Amino acid sequence: MRRVDGLVGNVVCTALATAKDVTAPFRRPVGEIRNIVVMKFFGMGSIVVATPAIAALRDQFPGAKIHFVTFKSNRELLGILGLTDHEHYIDPSTPASFTRSTLAVIRALRAARCELAVDLEFFAKFPLTLASLAGIPKKAGFYLQSEAWRRKLLDVSGIYNHYFHTKDIFLSLPYMIATEDPYFLRFNEWSARYHYPRIRPSELERAALRKKLAPRIAPSDPIFVINANTSPDLAPEARKWPEARYAELADRLLHEHPRAKVLFTGARSEKPYVERIVAACTSRRAFSVAGELSLRELLVLFAETSLFVSNDSGPMHLACLVDAPIVGLFFGDSPTLFAPVGTRVRSVAPPLYSIPLFTVYNGKDITVGRKASEISNAVACTVSVDDVMIEVNAVLVPQLAAMAAPQ
Repeated sequence: MRRVDGLVGNVVCTALATAKDVTAPFRRPVGEIRNIVVMKFFGMGSIVVATPAIAALRDQFPGAKIHFVTFKSNRELLGILGLTDHEHYIDPSTPASFTRSTLAVIRALRAARCELAVDLEFFAKFPLTLASLAGIPKKAGFYLQSEAWRRKLLDVSGIYNHYFHTKDIFLSLPYMIATEDPYFLRFNEWSARYHYPRIRPSELERAALRKKLAPRIAPSDPIFVINANTSPDLAPEARKWPEARYAELADRLLHEHPRAKVLFTGARSEKPYVERIVAACTSRRAFSVAGELSLRELLVLFAETSLFVSNDSGPMHLACLVDAPIVGLFFGDSPTLFAPVGTRVRSVAPPLYSIPLFTVYNGKDITVGRKASEISNAVACTVSVDDVMIEVNAVLVPQLAAMAAPQ
């Protein structure tokens, strides 16, 4: 999908920018904003990180309907978040389904007469193509590279600042739309008003999850969760520890906490990988639940856990919605951009000049760790289990103390 976007997108967007130039004298000013389209396709975690920006748009245009366009794989997440009025899905599974669903989304957006499109992708061409073909007159997005067409297509040009968290980068677009302040003089004060939504699973959901996990998990067992997976779309093997270190981390946790159980999570497609890690654990109190839980059940598990150790991934950001105690592992990207956000969070990253191994500025092109044979990549191997345990204890000790305190 990224390759097609790169090969075709530049040509299509250049043509659309030329058409916009030609028709400029005939365009009418944009009136009242009644329908807004937010577009974010890649990354479940990125959609979570974008939730404060959606809240800011809702505040800025209280009477407007918010449409969200994304891949169909994100349908369950948008249902959990419940922040938008209309959702439109692209199916990229085959060329035919992609074409069919794209045309359907264009028709739906044209029928809604949307006035504003907010493109939260940093370098993809597809969102601006979609917005242009849907006839949306005002477009906001990020201007990152020397692409003349992008400046012409964008009516609000955002600034990507990799010294800030991605949550704030996304928020910068609603700020620019609201203030037209290119120096962001009051941005810190303004952005502090917006946070991730907080989701609180019910006691019935918690009890149902514990029942589903029985007999592996007893009602009083502390649960530790480890996610050793990353998105398959972007050099996943460069963003993983060696399998033996995940297993060693689980064994260390179980040795120090004799009543605890460790659950390794993952999608159905990740089950063989996760089960290999569990098989490498010496303790028999480590289990795989890969492929067993729905997205909602995974969220409930994060609300139940005393500790969640996760690679930089969608589940790590999902856990922020329940303010889980999180230790994020960053072997490819920088926690400056993607650290978990919450009251009990820490991050681990190698202090190397090579981090990040890929950036938005180079189109997330990575030069190491492309091959499956490079699972034990040099960067991840610089992080020891001891390094991670330091951050684990910083999160876990206060957490367990609070649980043990009399109510």
